[in-house]
Amino acid sequence: MKIVAILGLALFLISCSTLNVSGKMDFKNETYTSPNNEFIVNLPSLVHPNAKDTVYPEQLFVDFFIGSGYWTPQGLHTIEWVKLPKEMTTEQFQKALPDIVNEHSQKRFSSTGQFNIIEQQSMPGSNSHKFLAQGTYQNVASTWICTIKLYKNRIVFISKVLPLENMKPITKLDENTDSYNQWVESFRVL
Repeated sequence: MKIVAILGLALFLISCSTLNVSGKMDFKNETYTSPNNEFIVNLPSLVHPNAKDTVYPEQLFVDFFIGSGYWTPQGLHTIEWVKLPKEMTTEQFQKALPDIVNEHSQKRFSSTGQFNIIEQQSMPGSNSHKFLAQGTYQNVASTWICTIKLYKNRIVFISKVLPLENMKPITKLDENTDSYNQWVESFRVL
């Protein structure tokens, strides 16, 4: 009986600490590397980060969270890496941004929430754009901050969803975003 209890406890502990990832989690260097070694990013500022990635032919989704899908105390951090049919110039990217933002904001959380964009900023001649949206995620009043960057034939969406009822809520693009901005800046294409 003791052996069964010990075995059950061991399997439970393993399941709690196992990451469901195709990419590489390096806890020593605090990084995640995509399955095809296309990019690397520092782990977001989470206590005991957990991750799950989903690989599709033209997309990779990576969610970082704490616990078994638990996201509310420190937010849900997500990277979406999308392959484009062909390379895009910065000018083409800037011109397509309204459609990209609209489509992404409509589809990203369509089954788990709803958000309305309240603020955006883009640098002229830049390959990156940032927006902030408010709404609900899993029935929790939340904000969603997302940075979109162009890398020739790839676009990355780096985002964080955070409950509005938080010690440091994000209600403006430049408010309580230091750790988010550091995480976004840590993203690098290999």
